Amino acid sequence: MNFDLDYILQLAQNHEGVDIEFKETTGQLDRGMETLCGMLNGDGGIVVFGIKNSGKIVGQEIGDKTTRTIGEALRRFEPAVEIQPKYVKITDSDKKLIVFEAEGNNPDRPYSYDGRPYQRHDSVTSVMPHDRHSRMIMHRGGLRYKWDTLPNENLRFEDLDESRIHWAIRQALELGRLKDGAYTRDPIAILEKFKVLKNGVYTNAAAVLFGKDFFYYHNCIIRLARFRGKDKREFIDNQQIEGNIFDLLNEVTPFFLKHLSVTSRFEGMYRKDELEVPINALRECCANALAHMDWRRTASVGVAIYDDRIEIENPGMLPEEIPAEKLTYGSHILASHTSDPPNEIIARGMYYSGVIEHWGRGLAMIFEECNRAGLPQPTVTDEMGVVRVTFMRPNLSGHKHDPINDPINDPIKILSEVEKLVLHIVKEHPGISRVNIAPIIDKSEATVKRALRALVGMGFVEYRGSNKTGGYFSLLSTT
Repeated sequence: MNFDLDYILQLAQNHEGVDIEFKETTGQLDRGMETLCGMLNGDGGIVVFGIKNSGKIVGQEIGDKTTRTIGEALRRFEPAVEIQPKYVKITDSDKKLIVFEAEGNNPDRPYSYDGRPYQRHDSVTSVMPHDRHSRMIMHRGGLRYKWDTLPNENLRFEDLDESRIHWAIRQALELGRLKDGAYTRDPIAILEKFKVLKNGVYTNAAAVLFGKDFFYYHNCIIRLARFRGKDKREFIDNQQIEGNIFDLLNEVTPFFLKHLSVTSRFEGMYRKDELEVPINALRECCANALAHMDWRRTASVGVAIYDDRIEIENPGMLPEEIPAEKLTYGSHILASHTSDPPNEIIARGMYYSGVIEHWGRGLAMIFEECNRAGLPQPTVTDEMGVVRVTFMRPNLSGHKHDPINDPINDPIKILSEVEKLVLHIVKEHPGISRVNIAPIIDKSEATVKRALRALVGMGFVEYRGSNKTGGYFSLLSTT
């Protein structure tokens, strides 16, 4: 922008604000540069030396010492800035105004001055909080610098679980997220399609999605705990499962089935059994926690069940433009935001395999499931580098399956004999259709249909694929 005296006079009349700051002399140079740093980290702005806070123009004499001092100050920005001072002569005076202009929303932010990052709020400059600074660093430079995209030179195909890769291929084909063809049966070609392999080099995403050995990946863990009461003083159950992302998710459903009650309601003539908190919402929340966690840290995803609530947490932060308090059922920000995962390649692999939605629908679906079940809206918090989703449990004391009083109950015991038979067949024959189950157990299709409806409602099985060619799959661990 070209600055002249008339324009500066107009700025002075409007006084200071979030994008305008006046300093009387370069004796306040450091404070002015801190403000400039805050503007660089925000929407931009202008700092002018030679104007009092009141807006009165006084100007300043410019000599070699002044220009050298300014040059030295500009070199204390990190990353480097290409800001050049502009000198505006004051009418009928030897003095000048010194103008610095900062462009905002720069992809290289966050900037720091003299080792400290600054932010601008209204007309106040302050040191940027650690959480905001970390968010900006995480998004600096875009996809190129994200952890999951970085090459892992030591990783080889034999370090990966080939059966899990083929499982992901089948999932993607059944869901129509990959087009069928000869190349899709080649695991190497699929890994390239998933973008976890490029030019013969695997990325970090390949290790956490399909890996077998996690010696160097201490966060490939999910912590599962059931506490007695409403705090962490006494464990009922405490597990720590190690594995790739898909293996970890495979352990989540049995844990919820073991420790949560099953409720029954009737839809017309049919009984519908469901977990007290919808299993689809809980699984989606766990999948999102793994997809969006900060994999650079050694912390891991945790699931904690208390008497009154369920907490699912992951190390990481929400995007700066999506504050946790605005994430409410039916809110505009929830409906309008698009998916911008911090781990684009990991999320891609999970999307192809059908364990997450690709278009930022995960949290909305969780809220909708809880609303459908008549439960309070889950709350989302983002504090101290941890994102936590809390589900409130209904009061089900005295219910037919009370895991608080019987924590070691096998969840299969709540099923009818027909439901147990159907579940066994589905586990033995993944992808089997309802029509093919009926003759195996010598029951009518109507009976099998009712059993499958109950099993789906409780989260034991799910239907995958099209109406004509799809089938049922067990969600219980096969180990």
